[in-house]
Formats: sequence, C-alpha cells, structure tokens
Amino acid sequence: MKSQEEVRQLQIKYVSNRWQIVKSFYTGIGKSAVLLPAAFLVAAGVGTVALGMIFYVRDVFAATPSQVGYLTALWSLSYIMGCLFIRQAFNRVLPRFLLIASTFLMSMFVLASVLSHRFFMVYVFYSLWGIAMSLFWPFIMGWLSYGIEGAKLGRVLSNYNFSWSIGTIISPFLAGILSTFSSPLPLFFGSSLFFLTCVFIIGATLTLPKIKADRWIEAAKKSNTSLKDSSTPLRFPSRIGLFTTYTVVGVILNIFPVYAQADLGVSKSLVGLILQQRAIFATVGFIVLGRTSFWHFKPSQMIVGQILLSAMVFLLQYTSMPFPLGILLALIGILMSLSYFNSLFHGVSGSINRAGRMAIHESILSAGLIVGSSVGGILYEKYAMSTVYQFCAALVLIGTVLQTGLVFKIHGKDAVMKNRR
Repeated sequence: MKSQEEVRQLQIKYVSNRWQIVKSFYTGIGKSAVLLPAAFLVAAGVGTVALGMIFYVRDVFAATPSQVGYLTALWSLSYIMGCLFIRQAFNRVLPRFLLIASTFLMSMFVLASVLSHRFFMVYVFYSLWGIAMSLFWPFIMGWLSYGIEGAKLGRVLSNYNFSWSIGTIISPFLAGILSTFSSPLPLFFGSSLFFLTCVFIIGATLTLPKIKADRWIEAAKKSNTSLKDSSTPLRFPSRIGLFTTYTVVGVILNIFPVYAQADLGVSKSLVGLILQQRAIFATVGFIVLGRTSFWHFKPSQMIVGQILLSAMVFLLQYTSMPFPLGILLALIGILMSLSYFNSLFHGVSGSINRAGRMAIHESILSAGLIVGSSVGGILYEKYAMSTVYQFCAALVLIGTVLQTGLVFKIHGKDAVMKNRR
C-alpha cells in the first residue's frame, strides 16, 4: 500500500497535470475565439435593431414608407462616412480598443433613440449609431484576416461570414416576435447585445494572454515596405455586383416589411420569418463558398449570379403568398452570398491594407442599402411595389453589363492577378 505522503504527491501531480492542460488551452485561445462570437452578437443586434426600428417608427410615429427609407438611408450614409473618413483617424489604435468603444457607443445610441421619444432625435441617434458601427466591421475583418491568403483565407472568411450570418438568421424572427409584445422591445434587446459584446471583449482583453499580447495595427503593417501588394483587379467588377445586390437587399430589408404589412396583411412575426429564409440560405451559401475554391478569380460565376438575381427580383412582383415569397427570398439569399463573398475575397486577397479594403467593401454595400431603401421607399409610396422590383431588376442588369465590360478589359490585358491599387 502507498503511504499517505505518496498519495498526497500523486494527488498534487494529478492536479498539476490537469492545471497544465487547462493553462495550455487557456493560453492558446486566440483572436478567432473572440472575434467570431463578437461578430455573431453584433450581427444579431444589428439585424434586430434594423427591423425593430422599422416597426417602432411605424407604430409610434406613423412613419410613411419614404420616411422609413430616409431613416435607413441616413444611418447607412453615416456608416459610409465613418468607414471612409472617421475610421482613418483611429488607424493607429489597437483594434480591440476600437471594438470595445464601438459596441459601447452602439448600445448607448440605440438606447437613446428609444428614450428620446422624438422622431427627429431618432434620426440623430440612428445616424450616430451608424458612425459607431464603422469602427467595428472594418477593423474586425482586417484583424482577423491579416497574413492569410488563398484557400486558408477562404476558410477564415467563411468562418467569419458564418458567424455574422447566423446572427442575421435569428434577428428577423426575434425582431418580429419581440415587436408583437412591445414596439421598443427589439431596440432594447439589440442595445443589450451590443453591451454584452462590449463586456465580452473587455473580459477577453483583460484575461487572455494572446489577446493582451497582440499588437497588430493596420497602419504599422502598411508602413512596412518589405510587404508587396498583389491585389487582383477582379475586385472592381465584384464591387459593382455588391452595390446592385445590396440595393435589392435594401428594398427587402427596409421596404418589403412595410409592403408586407400594409398591402399583404402579413403579421410582424411572419414578416420576420419570411426574411429569415433569406438569411438562412445566405449562410448556406457562405459555408459552401468558404469551403470551395473553384470560383476564386473566376469572373464568369459573378456575372451568371447577377443575371439570376435580376430574374429572381423581377419574379417577386408576381408573388404575394408567404410560401413562394420565402422561396424567392431564399434564392436571393444564396445569390447575395455569392456577390458578398466575391467582393470580400477579391477585395482583400493579396492586399496589405485589409481594414481599408474592408471599409471600401462596407461603404459600397451601404451605398446599395441607401439606394434601395430611399429610392425604393419613394417608388413604393408614389407608384407600387411592382415598380420597385422592376427598378431593382433593371439596375442589376445594368450592373451586369458594366461587370462584363470590366472583365473583358481585365482579361484583354491579361491582368487578372496583376497588382493594381
């Protein structure tokens, strides 16, 4: 039999071994374990607030479709201004501190929008919310993807897209359900998600060794002359597709809910459920695209995708029942993921300025949302929803022609992988 001292030593050794395992796991936790959950929480909050705000201003202020469109366009414009101009003032700040500040301010501005009880102040605080958001998405993407290329970059982008798109899956349904109980409830919930993300990142910053030791700053990497930019010019046609696609998305997210309630008599919860189908199938698209590489640097797939998108949007005007609407929106979700991933992948691939490229990506995306929500709201209010769909289908086709012209120009100069800034 072992003596008490031997038993005690064995116990100490057992505990020590277990502690080493835990310590090894704990010290090995890197930025992906923090940034991917943060992307999910913020995306869920953004989706809940965006749809919840439409229900809120309709119920509380009797906002017209054009007013809803202007409100959405204003925060999108603020987001673009933040991405292009305000973001650059913080290029030398560690990203984790920017993410903390961004999520805290987002939480406060959404909360202030509800507590102000004045429509004008909703416009003001909603715009400030857009500016605060501009310190989140470009930096999280730049930090996450730094130093990664090729198939690995595709997988990282897939994980990132999967994380935020899961948030967009649950958010329309949450906004619809919560709005049935109280119009401001989705906004309070979204504000809480932003604050929770802020606390989560603060906790990771204070406790995780790899996060505390990470000194990555985009501006410092750009100043390193040993790094060579090898960007692909295919980012230019892919950005055209991103703009036209998100014009459609702007209509679907901001004008369609008003149309579905007012003209089709669909309940808030069912509106959320229909919109959820787009998010679900967009996520499926992100997973497939992230795990494959056959489409990398292949312009034909983005052109075919845009032609199909135009056809799906055109068919929406002949659909009024929830089930076929859900099917068409699901197909549009898949095509949206293709356009989004084309712009994201071809935008950052080979680039040494990834936060900047992500800011351009987000700005173009938001510009599409602005056109979709504002022009869509005006056309719907003045004419009919069928006119809105026809406008979007025509815009996508025009964009496809421009894409095709750019692709021929690129291939004509044998420059698919040529470095162009």
